[in-house]
Amino acid sequence: MPERRSVPPPEKVTWADRYRLGLGVLMVALGITILIRCIAAGIITLPAMLMSAAFVAFGVYRLYVGVVRYRQYVRRQGGGRDSA
Repeated sequence: MPERRSVPPPEKVTWADRYRLGLGVLMVALGITILIRCIAAGIITLPAMLMSAAFVAFGVYRLYVGVVRYRQYVRRQGGGRDSA
């Protein structure tokens, strides 16, 4: 099996990084909204639950990746609480 290479830490935070974080927040909000609306309307079906869970899960994953990459960026710049 080939060895897995890690992605190097980012050199700067770009608009694309901010865009991805924003989409992550919107996905979580949309997933929660779908879930609440389906429950309020009494439409508790498997596709509705799966769709809302998928939006929330993918949004949380995108936020997690964004936070990890931002922490790598801060660590690479020598900032943060660790460098005091």
